[in-house]
Amino acid sequence: MTSHPVDAPSTAVRSGLLDSPPEERFDRITRLARELFDVDYALVNVIDGDEAYTKSQPDGPRIGRTPLRDVFCGETVKQDGVFEITDAASDPRFRDSASVVDYGIRFYAGIPLRTGEGDAIATLCLLDTDERELDDHQRRALERLGRWAQAEVRASGGLTTTEPATTAGVREDSLTTEGMRLASLAIPHGLVSGDRSGWQHVGGRVVVTLADAMGKGETAGEVAETLLQALQSRRDDEPAEAMLAAEKVVFGDERNPDTFATVFHAVVDAGSGLIDYVDAGHGLTLVLRADGTDERLSSHNLPLGLRPADVGWEAGRTRVGRGDLIVSVSDGALDAYDSTLASLRMIGDDLRAAAGTDDFFDELALKVSTHQVDDDVTAVVLAVS
Repeated sequence: MTSHPVDAPSTAVRSGLLDSPPEERFDRITRLARELFDVDYALVNVIDGDEAYTKSQPDGPRIGRTPLRDVFCGETVKQDGVFEITDAASDPRFRDSASVVDYGIRFYAGIPLRTGEGDAIATLCLLDTDERELDDHQRRALERLGRWAQAEVRASGGLTTTEPATTAGVREDSLTTEGMRLASLAIPHGLVSGDRSGWQHVGGRVVVTLADAMGKGETAGEVAETLLQALQSRRDDEPAEAMLAAEKVVFGDERNPDTFATVFHAVVDAGSGLIDYVDAGHGLTLVLRADGTDERLSSHNLPLGLRPADVGWEAGRTRVGRGDLIVSVSDGALDAYDSTLASLRMIGDDLRAAAGTDDFFDELALKVSTHQVDDDVTAVVLAVS
């Protein structure tokens, strides 16, 4: 009997991204890309053989799999940088494709996302029904977003090996001051966490930071720790000023394109309840009002380390009062639910329903231990009494 070798699974298959459900770690990139470029669609597509699978499209119906001949990404993965089409209807390579004929797409810009071995298995792309052209600033912005999306591709299950998650390393810290109680939960994935959180009370103000450095292991841990210390040392600065200073300390002038961090950094005035903050690509902070309403503190900034030098930090402001809660989590916490942005609402519901912060942390730790969570999990809660 003659045996025939079984074809090894493709890199795209091994990544675990094909046919996988939506995840907020990708959706926040495409959501920000759509806003920054003001396009009809921003997608992350995974390429396997002659098909493209749309992993991330946060708005609109799910696309799923599409023949590669009907999209532009098959050409993008052959490129080294940004691939752009200003008017697909006049391009003989694409004018008869379904994207143009059936959906009226005219503009496309995409960038390949590569594994650590250099295989292009996905794209981050922009599409619009109007003809347009990226300027140099926009091309650089797409490249930066591409580095973020690429880091998430490389962090996918089948492309990395890490220590299994454990709740044995859970640590909880708390601080009660001037009518506010802050508490945190940290569950590292493996031996070293890339998440850090911290706070301090200074002259009627509370300075709160949650940082999530891309990657796992010692490098991510060192970046996160240095970043936390740099931000907390700027306790007297406004958040945007503190971010500028911390960026110089952590990344300097010679930046590593594969090293960056999502950050939520806030200064809370204990007397007035006024909160000034900067969110660098984090977008996972929820204010739960005593009246039953809630507010997500969204982000319009790139992660720290990816910000263009000529773009300032966009700061935000909100206010809390008696009975309000604030919860901020790293994206690993979402994997204990359904991995999408809807998970943040579920986390908020669990916090409201809990008898207290400690009970909420106990429930979150239990969820982490019973779900497939392949990332560090950190949660910070501020309660106003």
